[in-house]
Amino acid sequence: MPDLHGWITQQITHLEALCRSADKEHGRDWVTTWEARTDDFELLDSSGTLVARSLLPGAAGLLAMHDPASVLRRCEADRRILARHQIDPDVHYTPACKGCGTYGDMELPETDNLNDCPELLDLAYAHGLTPEILASLDQPVPPPAPPRPEPSAVNLSAYMRLWTARPTSSVPPALRGPNWKARP
Repeated sequence: MPDLHGWITQQITHLEALCRSADKEHGRDWVTTWEARTDDFELLDSSGTLVARSLLPGAAGLLAMHDPASVLRRCEADRRILARHQIDPDVHYTPACKGCGTYGDMELPETDNLNDCPELLDLAYAHGLTPEILASLDQPVPPPAPPRPEPSAVNLSAYMRLWTARPTSSVPPALRGPNWKARP
């Protein structure tokens, strides 16, 4: 099972596929008309083909509002939100959300786990997320840490100075403090 980000992406892709198939069957611009003789509302596509008849006024308006073009615009808006809220590649110890930002002097991530991102959870809720689905989703994996640089000659010489340092017993008495303990 994918993580929350992947699950939302799957839902958007499925919705886009449904809209594109409906768009091939019907025109992009759907309109509602009211037939005065029968007191019926009709849903027509842009070519004037009848899509639905005898709808209640609210149902006809709802269908017209959710024509393929408007649903595809909403899918594009959802993809933009997903693009902002993804795993932060600069945080290697946790799968933090880049879109949620950071806080404090150390710039710690606001949301440590992408599956806990409030924006993604709200977006997923709009696509039908349930507590059961959320519990079954995989946990995102933090990006791998960049490789450590090879030790240079400067680093090695400083390291060797620590190993060859003189014991504290060689400190002159004038430099010793009142709680001085000599160590061999």
